[in-house]
Amino acid sequence: MGTLSLGFAVSALAIFAVVSLAGEALFGWLHRTPAPSLVAAAALAALALVDLGAFGLHTPMWRRQTPKQLFHRFGPSAGALLWGLDTGLVVTTFRVTSLSWAALALAALGLVPWWSGLLYAIGFTVPAAALVLAVPAHPWSPEDLQEPVWLQYRIMALEPAMRRVALLALLAGAATAGALTVWGMA
Repeated sequence: MGTLSLGFAVSALAIFAVVSLAGEALFGWLHRTPAPSLVAAAALAALALVDLGAFGLHTPMWRRQTPKQLFHRFGPSAGALLWGLDTGLVVTTFRVTSLSWAALALAALGLVPWWSGLLYAIGFTVPAAALVLAVPAHPWSPEDLQEPVWLQYRIMALEPAMRRVALLALLAGAATAGALTVWGMA
């Protein structure tokens, strides 16, 4: 879990830094105006529509998972590091919602700092570590260990609720960005 978290954090921090630098280069002249907040409100609202499935749209991402054979090919430590590096890139693997795209948009618009990737990494790795630690130790030999399928099913059962929470977060962010612009605070 430690090497996966390290890879995820390095990758997430790097992608947020790159997106922030690119946003500064492209939109930096707008950062002291209300424009970034208006664009953020529109982008978050659009991503909420995507998550609702409006117009037949789906969450933008590469529809793939990090290959499991990384663990077999490179061993558990290097495989976990590579898995974290891939997953931490934000847009390379399957995501349930558009929240990660929203976070990148806010970074590009200069509304969150470049180091927000570290917060993104904490938001992924801390719950993942908690889940790993929540799985009770297997009482048999290491050869008998199986993946905790029961935990996977419980997490999958939470997906509809998490989609609703993410949708509310996108809508709340859009409303907040719009309200701050209207009130002249952005």
